Amino acid sequence: MNITPMKILMVHGDKLKRGQLAIMLARFEHGVVFASEISLPEINLDEYDLIIVDEHLSDGPGIDLLKQFSAITKSKTIFLSSGGERERAFYQNSLGIYECMGKPVKPMDLAVIACDFYVSSHLNEWRLEPLSC
Repeated sequence: MNITPMKILMVHGDKLKRGQLAIMLARFEHGVVFASEISLPEINLDEYDLIIVDEHLSDGPGIDLLKQFSAITKSKTIFLSSGGERERAFYQNSLGIYECMGKPVKPMDLAVIACDFYVSSHLNEWRLEPLSC
C-alpha cells in the first residue's frame, strides 16, 4: 500500500510549535494548513483528511472548538493536551476523537499517529484485514 499525502488542518495558537510539528508532517509530503482560532467560518472541514487541534488557541480553549465539530469531523481529529493519561482518555472516549496526544508532542510521534490514522482509515475503506503474525 502506498501512502498518499494527506491534507491536514492544524489549529494551534503557538506559531513556533505548530511550525515544528508541521515540518515533520511535510517531510512525509502531507500538506498542512494553519489556523489559530476557535472560529473557522471560512474553512470547510470536509476538505481535510486529518485535523489536529491544540488545547490552547489564540482566542480560547481548543476543547471548545472540538465541541463544535460533527461526529465525522471528530473521528478524524487529533487533540494535543497537557492533561494526564486519565484526562486524555476521557477526551478521546467522550468526544469520539481519533487520538488525544500528551504534550509536549514530539514531531515524529505526531507523524506516526498521522500515518496510523491513514492506514486505519484505509483498512476500513478497503475492507482489508490487518496481517497477524
